[in-house]
Amino acid sequence: MKILLQNTHSQLFFRYGSVWTSNPEVAYDFRSPQAVFEHVQRESLGDVQLVVRFENPERYEIVPLEPVAAPTPFAPLSAQVR
Repeated sequence: MKILLQNTHSQLFFRYGSVWTSNPEVAYDFRSPQAVFEHVQRESLGDVQLVVRFENPERYEIVPLEPVAAPTPFAPLSAQVR
């Protein structure tokens, strides 16, 4: 089983850095859905979906991802306590 990230427009799979590939065999295996979510949020990616690739028999399960909002910055603790 591989956990992949796919661009919904180009149908390419994430490989590394800014490299995407049409070949799921060489795509980066995130190993967990949480790792995909963290990468999508860290890189502010949109128009992507999580794809689980099963090998025997070969099949794919697609999980659409909602756009990720940027985290709200916190005020320094010193500004909150008075």
